Amino acid sequence: MGANPIFELFEIICAELVFQPTQILSEDDIGDDLLNDVMDHFEETSKSSAFRRALADLQAHFIERGASLPFTVDHPTGQFKAVDIDYIDFVAFAKNHRGVGGEDSKNFEIRIANRLRVRLTGDLRRVGAPRDRMKKRAEIVKYLEGLGFDKNCIENDDKDGGLDILWLPPLGAVPLRPVVSLQCKNSFFDEEAANASTGRATRTLRRHSHHRGDYLKFVIFNDYIDRSRFSGRAAGWSFLPLGLTDLAAPDGSDILDVL
Repeated sequence: MGANPIFELFEIICAELVFQPTQILSEDDIGDDLLNDVMDHFEETSKSSAFRRALADLQAHFIERGASLPFTVDHPTGQFKAVDIDYIDFVAFAKNHRGVGGEDSKNFEIRIANRLRVRLTGDLRRVGAPRDRMKKRAEIVKYLEGLGFDKNCIENDDKDGGLDILWLPPLGAVPLRPVVSLQCKNSFFDEEAANASTGRATRTLRRHSHHRGDYLKFVIFNDYIDRSRFSGRAAGWSFLPLGLTDLAAPDGSDILDVL
């Protein structure tokens, strides 16, 4: 886990709520090592104070993303209640399958595509390998041509040209429709791995029939992207990092601001 232990606490709470959506949880139910890390993070000597501050920070973290915590907590009783069980199940799956390749990595991508559906309008196309359909190069090339790509977009030795998920916002029409790349990493944040995979994706994206310039590229990690780790550090990157909390259901607080 990254530098902020509140996200490990968040995952433990979600893992518990998957099996029992309403239950009593207190700081005494959290492992001593993690609770000590939380206390150190907040420079607190009180377990209960550190626990409350962690939950408050988590709520603020979700609010920044136009979302809410997927559970409620009654502090006097310590009762937690699942509100968004689908998202809680997604977090529990991500926790239990982090760093695993093969079928688990594929399922992680598919689950991300479904979570993106909750946040985004427009078309979402999970085109990454391995695929259940269009497994042959000629088939996936023809599919991508239908989205405005050139015939040479995927080379002979390519499986997916570095693409995982393509998002086509509901603006314009193919081939003059925007294309956004979202790549999935079933692991903690790794800048080097992200740069390598976005490099391949960029090459493929530039083989679009009309879009030849810079593309908006996201890399979604099985991790958490918070200000303490990434503010300033992410300046100048070729991609924007996203984490599990960026896939929570929106709370409807989107802004239309006319100046």
